[in-house]
Amino acid sequence: MYFNEKMPPRLQIFCKWLLILLFAAFASCSQENKPEKLLTEDEIVRAMIEVYLAESKIINLNLPRDSARKIFEKANPIIFKKLGMTDTVFNASLDYYGNKPEQLEIIFSRVVDSLNLKEQKLNSQVK
Repeated sequence: MYFNEKMPPRLQIFCKWLLILLFAAFASCSQENKPEKLLTEDEIVRAMIEVYLAESKIINLNLPRDSARKIFEKANPIIFKKLGMTDTVFNASLDYYGNKPEQLEIIFSRVVDSLNLKEQKLNSQVK
């Protein structure tokens, strides 16, 4: 995690996802092949939300970075198993959609919208 420690955790996570998506888009520009197992847009949105929420919970534990990273590495397989997929399928699907900027933008917008909605619901329950 190479972000400024003074950045809010949510902004750090958002920037990290944005960098991952941009990297996936550029890395897969020359690869048009559809993966053998491709997640639907709904499936990849759900997976990205779950990964983001898990990472956010771990960050909020205020652990040292190396400890947080170890916990997240152990949480990833659990998340993907819960969703009925593997990290390999997730990453291959992310690479595939990364080569399709319009679809990737829709996917990312759906993730952000869903997370904002979840945050609004939580905030309304706290009040």
